Amino acid sequence: MEGAYAESVLFVIGLAAAAVAFIMVVFLANALLSPRNPTPEKIEPYECGMPPAGLPWAPVRLRFTAIALLLVIFDAEAAMLFAVATGLRGSASGVIAVGIFVGLLTLGLLYAWRKGVLEWR
Repeated sequence: MEGAYAESVLFVIGLAAAAVAFIMVVFLANALLSPRNPTPEKIEPYECGMPPAGLPWAPVRLRFTAIALLLVIFDAEAAMLFAVATGLRGSASGVIAVGIFVGLLTLGLLYAWRKGVLEWR
């Protein structure tokens, strides 16, 4: 039993070492083989052929972040509900668990609504 455990640990360590070695080889190959001839056009933030209209670093409004976070949360909720709905098949405990899940997400939505996250100014 102890030999199998040591063998498993060595296998995982070997896989991690192989992954790190592969990444190092890729970075080394990139450093050695990539062409380097910077021109003023290539140093610009965007290579679209048009001069930049303003500064490349503009502040991002946090309202967009909050809306994106709510989108991701409710997108994940929809995916989870579709996945769980196939496994319910009349299970009372499953219905209760899904009800608790939807209830918690509803509380989160109500909290965001009360804080004014959903109002666009």
